[in-house]
Amino acid sequence: MMPTTPHPRRGVTECTRCGAPIRWAFGPQPGQRTPLNALPSPVGGLAAHTTGLGGLVVRELTPDRPEPEHIEWKAVAHFSSCTGGNVSRPSPPAVPMRRPAPRRTSTQPPLWGQGRWGR
Repeated sequence: MMPTTPHPRRGVTECTRCGAPIRWAFGPQPGQRTPLNALPSPVGGLAAHTTGLGGLVVRELTPDRPEPEHIEWKAVAHFSSCTGGNVSRPSPPAVPMRRPAPRRTSTQPPLWGQGRWGR
């Protein structure tokens, strides 16, 4: 079976540093999210595939499994090709720290017929 290729636009976002099209994938480590270049690459060191629910999963190509299998395609981590890594972005304006307002003590309202101070 021929390896599949990802949908040209589904799941594609822009890198916030360089503006290149990327896809977010789960892996290669458990719980890790990795940005991938949106288009497959024959020189990629990762194998990616979409799950049945539309998620993207990636694994490293190892000597034991050096080629993509079944429905996988070769992908490149965007970290290695991002051109905006050294661009300094302006930091958001600092928000002055405020102390929280003092809490008021709760008081019970006077019973009917009693004065304001309970006399």
